[in-house]
Amino acid sequence: MPNDLPPVTLVEALETPLRDPTPRKCLYSRVRSGLAEEEQSALDRALDRVRGDDNNGQRKVYSSAWLANVLTSQGHHISSATIQRHIRDVCSCRSEETTNE
Repeated sequence: MPNDLPPVTLVEALETPLRDPTPRKCLYSRVRSGLAEEEQSALDRALDRVRGDDNNGQRKVYSSAWLANVLTSQGHHISSATIQRHIRDVCSCRSEETTNE
């Protein structure tokens, strides 16, 4: 039976997932993988700046909002919340790593 036909029996319907069960990379990683190598390196450095900016009692210079604004202005629409999830390792990239271990 070809895969493009809908399931016929209840058993087939219950065993056919609605979507691919493998986790997708988070949006941040998908954006990064679409960049040129030089841009990926610059993005890695920027993310390190965001991680390392402890603000010393003042407003942060490098924040997830700053990085999201830069990426969005360059045509890569991403939110600061998505970047924060990636920084905190609570995005789908992290769940993919733990699944593969």
